[in-house]
Amino acid sequence: MTRTSLSLFAVAAASVLACIAFLGFGFASLPEVHMSVHGWLALGLGTVLSVVVGGGLAAILIISRRRGYDEAAHEVFKDSEPDL
Repeated sequence: MTRTSLSLFAVAAASVLACIAFLGFGFASLPEVHMSVHGWLALGLGTVLSVVVGGGLAAILIISRRRGYDEAAHEVFKDSEPDL
């Protein structure tokens, strides 16, 4: 391992530990909050729907790239480069 990569690893590890400490302190200092069944249902549905929409958009992006739909736009800009 080079000196630069070792120092970057140390900085990353320190950042992760600082984030964990911050979250741990924050959760410990929160007051006791109770959420109803409707709140848990809304939280779960919101999370699932967000993951589904994000996954669907990523799939559309990958499929359009593999089928070459992006190439036509690239060729237009490639052909219209200004003369120097």
